[in-house]
Amino acid sequence: MTRTRSEYRLSPIQTSGPAPELHLELDFGQPDESQRNALAALMLDAYRNTIDDEGEDLADALVAVDHYFAWIVRPHSFVVFDGTVPVAFSFVVLVNDLHYIDPVVVSAERKRRQVGRTAVQRCLQSLADAGVGEVGATITDGNIASEALFIGLGFSRHGSWP
Repeated sequence: MTRTRSEYRLSPIQTSGPAPELHLELDFGQPDESQRNALAALMLDAYRNTIDDEGEDLADALVAVDHYFAWIVRPHSFVVFDGTVPVAFSFVVLVNDLHYIDPVVVSAERKRRQVGRTAVQRCLQSLADAGVGEVGATITDGNIASEALFIGLGFSRHGSWP
């Protein structure tokens, strides 16, 4: 099955006040083996049985984690922890001089509990504080939860993602 994606944008970056407090941090450089495995397992859990599930295994998810860590803009990217266990992450990447929030990953257990929204709000606040005026997001067409999250934060569909 071929998935299509759409681009959403927010300009100017608006924040709705401070995001609720969660243990949000990106406290490691290049993740070590246990951190890579934890983030990859989280990604698999988040995507399982969703429109973004392509039957990936842990090796595929590790490749994805390594890819993101090669590209993320660390000051604006966050991992949400429950104690020492990552339960969500929201990364910012820079593509053609535009910051994108991609991906937003939330454990199946934490979905619909405002964890993803809080992580995205923290990214938006960090970008706004740095003087960034516009931000994008790419969302798999049909991912209703992600579409609702970003539209609810003021994003609008900009067009198809190449």
